[in-house]
This record gives sequence, C-alpha cells and structure tokens, in this order.
Amino acid sequence: MSAAPAWVPRVDAIIAGAAAAGRCQLYEHEVYAILGELGLRTPRHLVVGGEKDIGPATLALFGTERVVVKVVSPDAPHKQKLGGVKVVYKDLDFVRWTVREMRARFEERGLRVEGVLLAEFVRYTQALGNEALLGFRESAAFGPVLSFSKGGEDAEHFAAHFSPPNLMLLPVDREWAAALMASTHIHKKYLAEGRPDCIAKIVDAEVRFSELAAHFSSFFRPPGAGGFVINEFEVNPFVFDEHEDLVALDGYATFQERPREPVDLSLQPKESLRPLFEPRGVAIVGVSALDSAKTGNIILRNLLALGREDVTCVNLRGGTVQEGGRRFALARTLTEVPVPVDLAIITIPAEATLPVVEDCARKGVKAILLIPGGFSEIAKNQKAERRILEVCRSAGIRLMGPNCLGVLCAGDGGNRGLNTFFIPEEKFKVDLSRERNVAILSQSGAMGIMELFNLRNAISPKVVVSYGNQLDIDPADLVQYFEDDPLVDVIGLYIEGFKEGAGRKFFDVTSRCRKPVIVYKAGRTEAGRQAAQSHTASIAGEYEVSKAAMKQAGLIVAGSMIDHGDFVKTFALLADFQVTGRRVAVIANAGYEKTYAADNIGELELAELDEETIEGLRAHIPPFVEPGPLLDLTAMISDEQFERCIDVMLASPRVDALCISILPQAQVLHTTDEEIEHYKQNIAARIVATVHKHKKPTVVSVNVVSGSDAVYNRFGQVMDSGGVPTYLTAERAMVCLNEFIRYRLITEKRVISEWLR
Repeated sequence: MSAAPAWVPRVDAIIAGAAAAGRCQLYEHEVYAILGELGLRTPRHLVVGGEKDIGPATLALFGTERVVVKVVSPDAPHKQKLGGVKVVYKDLDFVRWTVREMRARFEERGLRVEGVLLAEFVRYTQALGNEALLGFRESAAFGPVLSFSKGGEDAEHFAAHFSPPNLMLLPVDREWAAALMASTHIHKKYLAEGRPDCIAKIVDAEVRFSELAAHFSSFFRPPGAGGFVINEFEVNPFVFDEHEDLVALDGYATFQERPREPVDLSLQPKESLRPLFEPRGVAIVGVSALDSAKTGNIILRNLLALGREDVTCVNLRGGTVQEGGRRFALARTLTEVPVPVDLAIITIPAEATLPVVEDCARKGVKAILLIPGGFSEIAKNQKAERRILEVCRSAGIRLMGPNCLGVLCAGDGGNRGLNTFFIPEEKFKVDLSRERNVAILSQSGAMGIMELFNLRNAISPKVVVSYGNQLDIDPADLVQYFEDDPLVDVIGLYIEGFKEGAGRKFFDVTSRCRKPVIVYKAGRTEAGRQAAQSHTASIAGEYEVSKAAMKQAGLIVAGSMIDHGDFVKTFALLADFQVTGRRVAVIANAGYEKTYAADNIGELELAELDEETIEGLRAHIPPFVEPGPLLDLTAMISDEQFERCIDVMLASPRVDALCISILPQAQVLHTTDEEIEHYKQNIAARIVATVHKHKKPTVVSVNVVSGSDAVYNRFGQVMDSGGVPTYLTAERAMVCLNEFIRYRLITEKRVISEWLR
C-alpha cells in the first residue's frame, strides 16, 4: 500500500491543536489551513486578537478596497446569524471600530471570543453555478458521504424546495467524481456557458475532499492515517471569482478522536449461512403439547408439509405432540435432543431466550432463527440481547432476527426446503412448484407476505426471508449468499434501516453483484429530514444517503412499494429477454390508450418503422387505420389480427421493445374470464406465445374499468403466469419498461454517471 500523503500529519497537527484547546470544532482559519494543505485556494487571511493588533501594514495584506471581518468564537458555529460577519471598507478606523463592536456584542451575550479573522474580500457574481456547496460527513451506517449542491446563504432552502444535494460515498477516484458532476443539473449549465474548466476544478476539489475523508474516517485506516475522525467538513460556498478561480469562502468542520479499531466492515463467509437455508437437522423450541395454535406448532406443520423428516421439538415441560400423523416427543432442552441439529428455531418469549441460545452453543447448533420480538425494544431485555450476540459469535453460530418470520424457501435436489412463516396454510400459501427466479429479502415479514400475495400469478420465489432486527445477519449477508445462486435472477429488498457500518457493507456487496437488486428503502419522512443537522454538510438525512449509495452501487431504487412490486415482476419475467436499444412501439385498441402510453415514454425513443414493417402491418389492419409506431387498431380488431400486428412489430429490426395497451371491453376480443376459459386461442394466450417467440422486452396494460375487474381477472393472470408482465395502466407499463431497459443498457455499457441519476 502507498504511503500517506505528506499533508496528513500536518492536518492531524491542526486538529490536535483544536483538541488540546478542548474543542471538537475547527475555527474557520483552521479549516482554511487544511484546505491550503490540500492545495485548494482560500482568501488571504489573518487572525488578530483585537483592534490594537490592526495597523496599516495589516490592512495592506488585503488587496481590495474591502475586507471581511469574522468573529472567532467556540460558542458561535453560525456566527453570521449573530452578527459575527461583516464586510467593511478598508479604512483603518472603521475596521478597528467594527472589530471592537463585534467583540463587545458577543461578550455581552456571554459568548467567548478568541479573536477576529480578517479575510480578503473575493469578488464574484452570485449567478447560479458561481456558488457551490461541497462537504462530507461521516454517516454511522455508510461512512464518509460527499455532498455537492448549490451554495450560498439559501443553500438549505434550495436543497429542500428545488434540487436536493448530490451525494456520493467516499472514497472516490477522479472518474467517479466526474460522474457525480455529470449527473447534476448544473453540469449542463457549465457546458452551455462554455465553462468546462469549472467542472474540472470542482471535480479536483471533490477528489481532494475524498482523500481527506479517507485518512480521517473511522471506516478506513490507510497507512499513516490521522489520529482523528472528521465528522463533518464543509465549504459553503466555494465560489468562482472574476478569474474563474475556485476559492473557498466559508469553512466548517467537527471532529473526534479516532477509535482504537475501525468500524468492522468484514463479512463472514457465505457458507456460514448454508445451515440456515439448507439445514440437516431442525429443532423447534417452543412447540406446545396443549395448544396447536402456538407459533412453534404452526412451524412444525409447515415443515412436515414440505416432507422434512429431520425435525425435533423442544419444550421445557416435556411431553408429546401429535402433528401430521406423527407423534413427537418434546425434549426438555436442546442438549437432550438425540440427533445433530444444524438449525434451531426459537419461538419462546424474549425473556426466556438466553438460556436456550446457550444450549445451542453447547449442542453445536450452526444457525438460529430468533422469532420473538421484545429485545432491543424493551430496556430490560437489551442486556440479554447483547449477551445472545456474544454467545453466538463465540460459538460461530449465525443468527437471524429477532422479531422476524424467518425463511420460506423452495427445496431442490436433496434439500426439502424450509417454511418458518408461522401463518396457517389456509391464510397464506405460496406455490413453490413453478419456475422460480426471485429472492425476496425483507426486514418486515408483513411486507414480504403482501408482495408475494400481490405477485402470486406472476412469480414463484426461490426464497423469501424476513430478517427482522439484524442482530447478526443483515442485508449484506443475504445478498452475498444469493448473488451467485443459479436459481436467482432477481433480488428484491425492503429495508427500514442500517446499523453501524451495515450500510457500507451492503454497498460493498451490492456494488459487485451482477444481478438486478431492487430496493425499497423506508423512512422518507419529514421528521427524518428534520433530524439532520442544520448545517449544510448534514443537509441530507439517512434516506437520502441510503438512496444515493444504492444508486452508486448500481441498484434499482423503487420510489414506492407499488414500484417495488412492479419492478420485481418486470425484471423476473423479462430476465432472459434481449435488450438492444431504447426504440419502443405501442399497439393499442383505443386512441387514448395509445396517447397515454406515448405521454409516458420517459427515456425511451419512439421507433421509426421501416417500409417492410409498415407494409406488413397494412396486411392485417383495417384500411382506415394508419400504420405506425403508435398503432391504434381500434375496438373492431380481432384476436388474430391483434396477434399478427404484434408479430410484425416485434419482428421489425427498428423496434427494440413494445408496449401493448388493451381495453378489454372491445367487442371482438376474447377477454372475459369465461372467454379465456373456453376459447384457447384468446388474445392473452396469443400475446404470450408471440412475445416469447421474439424475446424482445414487452409489457402489457390491461385498462380495466373500476367495478368490472372481476370479469377480466383471468385475462391478466394468463399473461402474468405466461411470463409477460401486465399492469392496470399504460403509465405503469411504461414506467417499468423504462426502468428495465435503462438498467440493462447502463449495466452493459457501464456509464456510471447514469447510475447516479
């Protein structure tokens, strides 16, 4: 590894000086000193004790006719709001009077004053783009995060109401810093004004901030790293002066001593999770001899229904239980179970769990599913939770939960599968017999169940995981386990939050994953934004940081739960389809449906049909219909004509994708449940066959009038179950088609600036 830059020990000394004075915040001139070490320009400046230290020679240091006067106070991080910043004419008496009055005003309020900073007045215009905010802060979950946005006094208002800050996890190289700039709106303005040098200068500053963050972060410890962690470091604003030089006007930073050990970003080997998903020997702790409705009893029935013969049961009171035509003896403790146990499923109350976990360690259990809640949520159980984690780590046990439903996974080969979802079969049943290529990983068990129910006609999952409170196993572990699974093409995640370092681990794992990972991140509330600090480096809360990190990793970030479910379906059903470009055509049987689809074309491009395709369409459409890429077949078209037009359109070399929008009430089409059942060559079956013939991305909108949907249930189900994603509106269909094609093209071309949009 290369040695630390020469400036690292000098920056460390600057921070150490502030720490020795009992501060955890740097004064502005100390921030200037650090910026100078990084090779970034700051105004000429000088710190004086008071008016007596100011003479003609002092003012001669500043070339312009004005000078900036700023109070130096440990009690005033926002000094401008308190009258601690003045721009005055460079008249000796007036400058002295300003300094005297400023000191007196602060001291009258009981605020300490360490001195006054005199700084050069930098001329610049305040046009958009001439003031930039650049900073980073240390996120507990993700590590250092760079923030770039409009700067100036209205930066927070601008970020809240016009354009949120552009964020990126650090460290980054010049390519990634340039990608961040290319993803911003202001980038276009610089190019339009013929100012590419401004872009290069901001990129250079971003790279230098990245180097500073990497050497003063609790997440990294490169050779020669500093002895402190910079929690926040910002310049607001950086300005372009009259000569287009980038100058830092105002600086702010906070710090703390570096902890002895960096944040643990290591992941245990993926094989450590195998006993959780492919156990040989399962023990359920909490099976009741008296109450068949208990959680443990429901899980026992679920496992027996899968054909598992390696299940044993534990209850402190002993006894026997009858389930599935078999009688099971209830061992009083895990250590009394006479056979090896890979997986222990614990269903008893939280306060009784610790002794059972200790028994797991003695028994040689390899994985634990901790079903109950009430650990970190209840103060008296928090100590037990910490002890449980200690026991598991000492014994090499992987633990999922607490507060989770656990695992539902299909078996294959010699593995019989697993179902710990303690929901009676009559209320929730998943068909695991169909082709399956999706892994659903959800912090919330209820969310996983809801999404599976909504997608039941389209997908059959390989695995569904409700991982709960992440005491041990977290999303990074789970993605690592399934990223190479040949039966998983798509990974869908629902995440409520990350623990310390877990966000960075998730970023590291998903950045290398070559499968589409679709994420919905909860927690986008106004309260969450207000929890962020008011200074500009903290202008974004956890949700914004999480979203930016996920985009930087190349993930598909769903803006709503509807998006999440629709994206999972789209990517799963189109997994083996070929994406060759953005050219899309639309076929509809109603004019407004055609227009609705066209209005939501997004980043796709309307195809320009070749003459052969146009003539092919003319052979199958009424003479009054005009052939084209927005094709309205009218309500008089038959199933066969509709199918032939789809076939011609998909065969065109100038059409990369297709949106089919159908008003099912059309008289000639066979679309009702009864027609779908009795007329096997119905339009739904024809669409499925034709789409799979060409394997070009195709989405279908079935516009169902409210109140009549029961008549057309089978219509959409046939297409979903046949592998053609179907939606209720043309807007939803086009949104999903856009996201699928965008992801595939970006992934193939690796245009990293596109990932950040």
